[in-house]
Amino acid sequence: MNASSLITAPLFSAFLKCQTKAHLLAIGEPAAGSFFADIEARISSMYKEVAKPRLRVETGVTGPLDFEDLPGHLGHETAIYHVDCETAVYDLALPTHAPARHHPQHFSQSGIFAPVLFSPWDKAELADSLLLAFGAMALSQVTGTLPDTGTLICGDGHGYKTMKIGDHIAQARRIIDTIGTTWNGREEPPLVLNRHCPVCDFQPRCRSLATEHDDLSLLAAMNGKERAKLKAKGITTIAHLSYGYRPRRRKHNRPDAESSTKSPKPSALTAKNDHKLKALAIKKRQIHVVGTSPLKFDGTPVFLDVEGMPDRGFYYLVGLRFEIDGEQVERSFWADEPSDERVMWENCLSTLKAIGNAQIISYGAYEIQFLRKMRDRYTLTPDDAALVDSLINTLVNLLTCIYGKIYFPTFSNSLKEVGRYLGFEWTWPQASGAAAPLLRRAWELCADDELKCGLVGYNMDDCRAAATIADALMRICRGGALDLNAVDVSSLEVSFQHTFGKL
Repeated sequence: MNASSLITAPLFSAFLKCQTKAHLLAIGEPAAGSFFADIEARISSMYKEVAKPRLRVETGVTGPLDFEDLPGHLGHETAIYHVDCETAVYDLALPTHAPARHHPQHFSQSGIFAPVLFSPWDKAELADSLLLAFGAMALSQVTGTLPDTGTLICGDGHGYKTMKIGDHIAQARRIIDTIGTTWNGREEPPLVLNRHCPVCDFQPRCRSLATEHDDLSLLAAMNGKERAKLKAKGITTIAHLSYGYRPRRRKHNRPDAESSTKSPKPSALTAKNDHKLKALAIKKRQIHVVGTSPLKFDGTPVFLDVEGMPDRGFYYLVGLRFEIDGEQVERSFWADEPSDERVMWENCLSTLKAIGNAQIISYGAYEIQFLRKMRDRYTLTPDDAALVDSLINTLVNLLTCIYGKIYFPTFSNSLKEVGRYLGFEWTWPQASGAAAPLLRRAWELCADDELKCGLVGYNMDDCRAAATIADALMRICRGGALDLNAVDVSSLEVSFQHTFGKL
């Protein structure tokens, strides 16, 4: 790590998301790109400009101050200042809560300083509270006094929240101590891919290293506890894990089994994801098929993809892709504001009604949740309500057709990985469900048409990818997927082995 003992707020925030990211920022290693860093900085800057007036209204104080500007404002007994937590710097070389060496004369004459944090998201998270606590600890090193409370201004409505520093100070101190210990060790933390990776500029670097080492964290469906148990057994790579797969034995039914009076055992078990079989599929670079259900569409297949803002429960974009008279038709519906969601939904519903006998095809459960919430959120005519109920009841979730049944040689069953394996490419290079809300939030703050076009194109690419996967699944279910390099797992099963009786 760096010889410097200064912990900046961006470094603290990065550590909360990923220790490897914090390490790379600390040593100054450049990322492959700066797309996400730029978009986050852009969102933060624009949001502060529109949210600062709320701080003035609530407190009557202009600001906030940057941390580096504190020296010029010390010594005013009655002054009240808010200090931006995103500019805070904590010095590991200084004692906790002690005044900075550069300003000992201001220890008893400092004004009142309170940390403030601007978050562009509606829901406050634990990371926000910890960053406020970090800002308070940094302030205590300069002023000699630990603030009791911090201010959080968040969301589209610039909600004003007062948070108690004492509730999170112990956890923030532990994190700072952990960072200090890591710095002293000067070793890079163990590489572990996590949920933050899709919105991190270091993802290409970390994913390349993880692939090179065949790391178990590449398997997105495997959690940390499962990885720890495997590593305790000496299984540290995906290749190691693949050797643990054991084909089942095929049992022969007794001739009198049909006439047995006992109730038959259920022949079908609940589908369960097998990490070992997934590892085998990756190692052999083959699709492994455990069992399939006939995939057929009773109506006109309509591929539906929805984008929303999770922190607000607001849906802003719907994409439809369907075929009429042999031609592919694509429709996109956009909502500028939450108040426009109803119009977007009504236009989408009118298009579905015009198709006739539409059957929704989705990839994942997000779309069926959308349909249910729209049905409950907005009043419908009896005919429209019946149509929505029919769409929900006949919806085909392609992911349920894959889970536990078809093992693609991909590290996860995500739309992006399976789609790319089947040859589909997204126009947006950083395409991911986690990245879309960033673009949407940036668009809300600056109304950049280029961002809107990027989101609409990304949404429609998801519909096209789902159509590509549906075509592949239909061929696999019919047994006509020779070009996909698919293997039936039952062919790997060993025949029934007789055993000796009593000796």
